[in-house]
Amino acid sequence: MDSVFYRENRKSIIRISTLILVFIISHSIFGQNIVIEGVIKGSEQKEALPYANVFLQKNYFGTVSNQNGKFKIIIPEEKSSDSLVISYIGYKTQKFSISNIKNPLVVFLIEDLATLNEVVITGYTAESIIKKAIEKIPSNYFIKPYLSEGFYRATAQKENSFIHLSEAVFEIYQSKIDKPRQQFKLEKMRAIKDEKMLKGVYVGAKPNGIYGFDIVNNLDDMDLLNKKGFRRHNFEVEGSELINGKEAYKISFDQKDIKKAGYKGYMLIDKESFAFVYFNYGFSQKGISYHKYGDVATRLLMKIAGVDIGLNSNSVSITYKKIKNKYYLNNVGYAETITMKSEREHYNFTTDTRVDYLITKIKTDSISPFSDDETLGNGKLIEDQTSIYDTAYWKNYNILLPTNDFTEIARKLEANNKANDFKVELEDKIYKLPKDKTIRIDSILSFYNQKDLFNGNALISYEGQTIFQKSYNNDLTSNNVNSQFRIGSLSKTFTSMIIAQLENENKLNYSDEIEKFLPTYPNGNVTISQLLSHQSGIPNFLSNKSYLPQILTNKYSIEEVVTLFCSDTLEFESGSKFEYSNSNFVILSLIAEKIIEKKYKEILNQYIFKPLNMKNTYFGKSTDSINLVTGFMYGNPEIKYDAQNVGGAGGITSTTSDLLKWSNAFSDEQLLPQSKLENLFKPQAEYTDWDAYYGYGWMIDRFMFSSSKKNKINYHPGTDFGFYSMFVKQPDLGITIILLNNTGEFPRFEMTELILNELNR
Repeated sequence: MDSVFYRENRKSIIRISTLILVFIISHSIFGQNIVIEGVIKGSEQKEALPYANVFLQKNYFGTVSNQNGKFKIIIPEEKSSDSLVISYIGYKTQKFSISNIKNPLVVFLIEDLATLNEVVITGYTAESIIKKAIEKIPSNYFIKPYLSEGFYRATAQKENSFIHLSEAVFEIYQSKIDKPRQQFKLEKMRAIKDEKMLKGVYVGAKPNGIYGFDIVNNLDDMDLLNKKGFRRHNFEVEGSELINGKEAYKISFDQKDIKKAGYKGYMLIDKESFAFVYFNYGFSQKGISYHKYGDVATRLLMKIAGVDIGLNSNSVSITYKKIKNKYYLNNVGYAETITMKSEREHYNFTTDTRVDYLITKIKTDSISPFSDDETLGNGKLIEDQTSIYDTAYWKNYNILLPTNDFTEIARKLEANNKANDFKVELEDKIYKLPKDKTIRIDSILSFYNQKDLFNGNALISYEGQTIFQKSYNNDLTSNNVNSQFRIGSLSKTFTSMIIAQLENENKLNYSDEIEKFLPTYPNGNVTISQLLSHQSGIPNFLSNKSYLPQILTNKYSIEEVVTLFCSDTLEFESGSKFEYSNSNFVILSLIAEKIIEKKYKEILNQYIFKPLNMKNTYFGKSTDSINLVTGFMYGNPEIKYDAQNVGGAGGITSTTSDLLKWSNAFSDEQLLPQSKLENLFKPQAEYTDWDAYYGYGWMIDRFMFSSSKKNKINYHPGTDFGFYSMFVKQPDLGITIILLNNTGEFPRFEMTELILNELNR
């Protein structure tokens, strides 16, 4: 969500994360090129098959499918007599005569169950198979000079929003027998990042990092298949897999119980040729805590800069393909989750990053090295080169299709980078306007709406009275003042209120431990206070990439969510530090269910929604909600999921008018006496990423808003895919700011700052 500095070898780079986008299948011919587009699915479940190989049988032209199973391949006219091959690990390969293909090509691959279930009986051990494969590298892989054309995409995401995107097309000259051994020629590149979110950290890769993906040619640089790797890992023959229509040994591995960082995963070795054809692995959880990010020089620079980068998890898949009796690197996918911290710069955030690298063409005849002025130095950052944006940017290139619109994402990132410039520009304009607060607030919101950065509802209360309420739209939205929006993490303020009400009723104490209410919960010594203030050490279940697909596609009770996804081993000693985790508030909602003996939805209705007459607010799904608006991410409707699965941490839908009732409850004592309400806003921990303190379900501003120098600002933002929200209270002047947006991220902090400044004049 490595991926920030770089990697001179396999052990240190900062890497990036993939996209989830939608492409329209079409049929077209560019000049003398044949363009084939289509989708690849499994024949049984009709599920999309991501990263399936798509290539010509006789010539090395190829691509892979994207995460939605979609692909596009551009083929020179002179190769029209060839066949298109579609292959996927564990499935039977299919071939199509190019001359007979009609767009869109829909391919249903059949799973090869016989091979998957086969029990391997052989005289070979796992290590003997691997060692034989190493011995046969010179005969299995092309060692003479050759040229490869490649495509590279790097992405980084923070809380489902893209903060970096880069793409490049390049050529690599490679030789195992002559010098130069490797050269990198950049053909075309484009890159953009969210400068504020990345805090000055660079994301990307250098040619050395690209070379390092070819694990077969870099065995000595990675402690897995060298002498040290054999000593540190256990290897086992698991069975067989079908890859590219041929059977392969499946060999799993995991590091031994040693205090070193090792690997866990599996590899496929062709049974006939003993060639390495596939790797899938990452750092083993047994030793990932011993992993040191970057090489010695990088770690020294990080220390000087006051930056700490920790690797939470990673995975890499590497595929080789046989062309004319020799194997070549075909495609690579690298993903990782890292945490970046700096006490000096006041930030602490987690990023999901991914790199996708695809070989699209191999040339072995009439090859010569590039001239020096054509090459990019091995230590130079690809993303630092010339960059442009163009809707037809990759028109004539074979690439991995994106799953979203790169141009739309880039436009959003560019707007984010200009947010401060917009703020300065707007401050100058506001100064010339009449001093009427409503006129100035409307000017602020209209300005951002005209920039297509805010498309939603706003409500502003001053001295306890509503002075402004309005809807803003773009071509995608049709919001009105009654529109209902999912409010994401703003839901946590409701959960903390319920816990405070139970404390007021003497049904729990903030010092109580979880095990008092959930006797079988594995981290039972964590306290209610630690849950409310994100000091529990319980991992954030929504940051776990293996959990997220299940959360988004199934329906669970809150108790099932806690049992299945919020019961992992503590990441740190409870009470020792702050780490924002949605798991904390899901557990709190389950505790409330156990105490009150009702479902969380009923509890919210009984304790908050009905007493406050919040008739247009609900938790989870509603069968009669006609005012619920659609959320959009990068111009496309967001994915649908059951909001009950994030109960306590999210899942509430509301309107600006109802949220004002919620705000007023903190001043009129409808739900709690003032002395009890004040407990929610007492700083419990520092939330350095947002320059704030965290209380019980609330953030208390420190440096984000200039008004905090003289006034106390309590707030909580919310994010739920296409829905972003901002809820701010300044009690001394009876100020409430409610901003609800349904077109993804918006400059909520800059907009809030401008509005607060006007209200405090």
